[in-house]
Amino acid sequence: LISKKGEGTFSEVLKAQSNRTKRYVAIKCMKDHFHSIEKVKNLREIQALKRLTPHPNIVRLLEVLYDEPTGRLALVFELMDMNLYDSINGKQSYIPEQKVKVQMYNILKGIDQMHR
Repeated sequence: LISKKGEGTFSEVLKAQSNRTKRYVAIKCMKDHFHSIEKVKNLREIQALKRLTPHPNIVRLLEVLYDEPTGRLALVFELMDMNLYDSINGKQSYIPEQKVKVQMYNILKGIDQMHR
């Protein structure tokens, strides 16, 4: 584990480096505990991500880690350089129109894939 990237109501996200591949990943550690692997398999988030990837505009779910004795669940994702909020936040000037167009195009391509 390298650092904490963020935290929400249901999970926290950690930056880590894979021992096996040496690449950086994001690990979403769920705060809830799950009593069976069947409950984990039935989570809509996991089902949707498995169905949607691989797609260049949707973050890739690499692995699902479940520890049965504790009921802890973690989702391992490819690590993104930054999110849209971080890209916009703190800018002293306007974002060039062409960059906005490219970002919106990529967002809409991901949304289009989700609704197929």
